[in-house]
Amino acid sequence: MARQMGQGSMRRFSIVLVLVSLLQVGSAARGQAPAPDKPHSTSTFTTQATAILVDVVVRDKKGSLVTDLSQSDFEVAEDGVRQKIGSFAVVNHGGGIGIGVKFRQPGGTTVLSPTDPGGSESAPAAPLEPAMTALVFDALSPEALSITQKAALGYVPMIGESEARIGVFGTEPALKILQGYTSDLALVRKGIRDVTATGTSAKDLKADQKRDVGQQLAKVDSQTERILGAAGGGGANLSEAGTAIGQLEMQQKMLESQKHLLDAFESIDRDHRGYAVTTALQAVLMSMSDIGGRKTVVLFSEGLPASPAMRAQLSNIIEAANRSNISIYAVDANGLRSTSTLNDTREQLQSTVDDRLRQISFGRDTSDGPYTRGMERTEDMLALDPQGGLATLAQDTGGFLIRDTNDIGQAFRRIEEDSRFHYLLSYSPVNTALDGKFRTIAVKVNRPNIEVFSRKGYRAMRNPGLAPGLAYEAPALALLDRGVLPNAFPIRAGGLVFPDRRAGATVPIIVKVNTESLQFETDQARGTYSGQVAVVVRIKDQRGTVVQKMSQQYVLSGDAKDVEAAKKGEILFYRQPLLPPGFFEVEAIAYDVVGQKGSARVSTITVPSPKPESLELSSLVIVGRTERVSGTEVKTGAPLYYGDVLMYPNLGDPVSRATDKELSFYVSLYPAVGHPVKQVMLELLHNGQRVANGPLTLGKILENRIQHVGRLPLDGVPPGTYELKVTASDDQSERTRSTFFTVGS
Repeated sequence: MARQMGQGSMRRFSIVLVLVSLLQVGSAARGQAPAPDKPHSTSTFTTQATAILVDVVVRDKKGSLVTDLSQSDFEVAEDGVRQKIGSFAVVNHGGGIGIGVKFRQPGGTTVLSPTDPGGSESAPAAPLEPAMTALVFDALSPEALSITQKAALGYVPMIGESEARIGVFGTEPALKILQGYTSDLALVRKGIRDVTATGTSAKDLKADQKRDVGQQLAKVDSQTERILGAAGGGGANLSEAGTAIGQLEMQQKMLESQKHLLDAFESIDRDHRGYAVTTALQAVLMSMSDIGGRKTVVLFSEGLPASPAMRAQLSNIIEAANRSNISIYAVDANGLRSTSTLNDTREQLQSTVDDRLRQISFGRDTSDGPYTRGMERTEDMLALDPQGGLATLAQDTGGFLIRDTNDIGQAFRRIEEDSRFHYLLSYSPVNTALDGKFRTIAVKVNRPNIEVFSRKGYRAMRNPGLAPGLAYEAPALALLDRGVLPNAFPIRAGGLVFPDRRAGATVPIIVKVNTESLQFETDQARGTYSGQVAVVVRIKDQRGTVVQKMSQQYVLSGDAKDVEAAKKGEILFYRQPLLPPGFFEVEAIAYDVVGQKGSARVSTITVPSPKPESLELSSLVIVGRTERVSGTEVKTGAPLYYGDVLMYPNLGDPVSRATDKELSFYVSLYPAVGHPVKQVMLELLHNGQRVANGPLTLGKILENRIQHVGRLPLDGVPPGTYELKVTASDDQSERTRSTFFTVGS
């Protein structure tokens, strides 16, 4: 291979370029495999351009609507600070999905002048956008589904059209659109009838199994105590007792193993069900976010988990609903329960107490961890009760929870009334800081014996261009938008371009954070540690418009004794969006939630126009490490897979000659149709001067591309920063890609 030596004072050294058909899997610790891309939708809400709008429903103690209030009757406070009401409207229209709800003044919106709180003079009626209602059926047992379907079908008229637009959705196993938004009530009724049950309640089955195991453990304890009592005289009795107790101990261990298995499955299954419904709700909220008028979601569910793992998801739903001014009404689909949900909680608490007594009585730990873990499960079950997750979801978005009744039709009537008559207030916040913090909203009415229903707050941040946003994203985006890029700790971030002949390019986005830079909290009472990181990436086009936003929340937790080991880990964020041709700016930020600090990086990428008649190259990638994956995990056509080897890019970490004997690099070529690649040259430069160069031998075209992985020996390469460059040419064009890397001592 030809070699040319660089000029200047650099001492001479030799470099050999070696072509390999397959990278050897390194001995480095295995990392997190790239996660699948997740789509996000857009939003138009911004606290900077518009006033804060608040829908308010007021009822008396009997549950009847209060319809004669004026602006002077209302007070609005944000974070405890009273705000000046900027506009006030009484929304009163007669259209809806129900029948039999009438008002004296159907139709129109009366806008009352702020200078005339009595409303003696009103502006002309303003046109109203139709109300919008989404009926969302969670995974329901046959009995619960029967109750909810009868109520819904009994309230929706048989024929005709509604001024409201109604959609019907299911959540199991994923979002199902049973009927898109329509005013045709016959179609709405068909959508309701198309909801299917999930079969026998798995929750009841697990409860029966746990109860049976608990009874068997109690029986074993009783037998053990009886044998120990009979063996009090010693001698032969004690010898016989030892054999019997040994058999009982083995039986007890088997039962405890079953109990731990059921506890673990219950926790996983609960969170799985919670993720299914919250993901579906997020999509429904997105479908309503850009629409005006009164927006309502009615959720039929047998219980929404509010466990520690699900609280962030629940918070995201509440914030998305509040951002788009959507009220959520939750219906406990179990109707009149034959047994209270608190029975399950009492059984869990008793089980925890029994475990503790067994530990004290027999001198051994029969639990699967700290004693507080059982108490945590009890807290989770309390949160799972409809008065927990469902109530929080409804109350914090201005709706209410319907429970302990088979007369769900009455609940529909109340929801319909809220949709057809409510007050609309607006105000410009006194606190104008867009810091990503949550601002509470409290609406009061100066009249006794009334109840006020309204959303409880909003997140103060600039419009990121894409939403509904997630709660954990807000502090990170607020920090990113302050103008000066934060740099509290080291991170690596970047984007790579792999042309796609069909559209533009697949663009792998990678962000890497070492956990040693993060702050952890230790709970001595529970014996646990916790940390949390939010990674958010925004991609902007040449006009500065956000075209994609992606993020992930990382919750780090474990036993307190393992906190030092947790600080030696690595967080790897990966997404691979498909972008159209153009120039883009990639903003990436990692936010340490516990430490309330973050670091951001900004880079640019150019996506070429897809032209089958033109030669193209991907980004030139310095490979940090590799991982061999199983055949079922191999992603055909994925940009960073080379056969069954997954390549992790080096995003700027120095290469050590002591530990890295050679530098691995990777590039993909996309030959033009009818024009084979003639030559590919590799160059190594230092301070702009060529150090070495030579041709590369390419393999076969697979899936319209040629993948090339090579190695560059580092023996004799002095420390410094180098540029690696690849130039490919055919009989009509030439393309070049380059990247930089640093060689340490």
